[in-house]
Amino acid sequence: MRIAYLALGLNKFHFKGGVGNKIDTQRGFWRNFGHEEHLFFLTPDEVNHDKATAFQYGPLSRLPLLKNITRFISRSSAMARLIEELRNYHPDLIYLRYGIYAFPLHKIFKLAPVIVELNSNDLVEYRHYGWLSYWSNLFTRGISFRNSSGLVLLSNELAKVPENAALGKPIRVIANGIDFEKNQPLIPPKNITPVITIVASAGAIWHGVDKLIYLAKRFPDLTINIVGDGQENMDGLVPLNIHMLGFVPRDQVRDILMLSDVACGTLALHRKNMQEASPLKVREAVAYGIPLILGYHDTDLSEINNEYILNIPNTEDNVKTYAEEIRSFAYKMMGRRLDREAFRACLDQIHKEEVRLQFFADILEKKKNQI
Repeated sequence: MRIAYLALGLNKFHFKGGVGNKIDTQRGFWRNFGHEEHLFFLTPDEVNHDKATAFQYGPLSRLPLLKNITRFISRSSAMARLIEELRNYHPDLIYLRYGIYAFPLHKIFKLAPVIVELNSNDLVEYRHYGWLSYWSNLFTRGISFRNSSGLVLLSNELAKVPENAALGKPIRVIANGIDFEKNQPLIPPKNITPVITIVASAGAIWHGVDKLIYLAKRFPDLTINIVGDGQENMDGLVPLNIHMLGFVPRDQVRDILMLSDVACGTLALHRKNMQEASPLKVREAVAYGIPLILGYHDTDLSEINNEYILNIPNTEDNVKTYAEEIRSFAYKMMGRRLDREAFRACLDQIHKEEVRLQFFADILEKKKNQI
């Protein structure tokens, strides 16, 4: 197959973090399986990426009203250029990482069958990005979904969202995975007291960073690293045992996790009306052998009974209610690492890409039979 990977909004931080690594890993496996691929993407930043074609856009004015208008025009112009390059690539299939519609995106559906990957419940998540993003997404999402040939969803919960299920499209649920060969286990640290680390994103309230600040205040003996968010986003001063590290490149995140006893998954998924997810950083922690605290239903992990995983409810008061259990778990995990081989079968990226590629082949075969 000749696959065009299309993304509508990748910035420089994506490429330095988990999203960029995920895309590169997927593309690498596709090549290893004998397929051709190329990444085409829109970006607000100047990004040079191997074997990819970037189309930069941005506002041409600083005035609030003109800023939004000129940004829309610039993004549409970049999209038109991208489509022309896409047409010249002659793909057999287009894999679209879902993002807000950019005119004239609708033209791609005449070039090849399009499979849309949806990573979150966009109907809820875009509420957190402001009224313009929310309404733009609400009115235009149907263009991508109704014209698609199939959907790849990251959770069973997303498949059950009425607006997604009503589309009647072929669906394959494929949670995020990890390349075990590229992420080797880390030796446990020799900390005097427990170190807990969460990899979050600035402004993403569903990560529940505020809950960890409560935990740090209650238990000064715990050290808590918060990667991806900074002091400037907090209300007031944080305790001395909280380390607000801001954005950290992926290779440096590994160094932080190397010194951690426990990694923490998202703690407030309920804030965007979701129960289920498959965070990339949780999978990375498993590959490194780091014990986990999960405050949500993980598509791959939550049904596994393992002493190295502490599951707490996906509720607003989960950390407050289970604070003692979290502290005890952190102490118990000091100097220990989980057996990552126990999770390889459900998390290994190579298997997930085999499933994805078979879905691609099934869609193409179906289209062929319809001719």
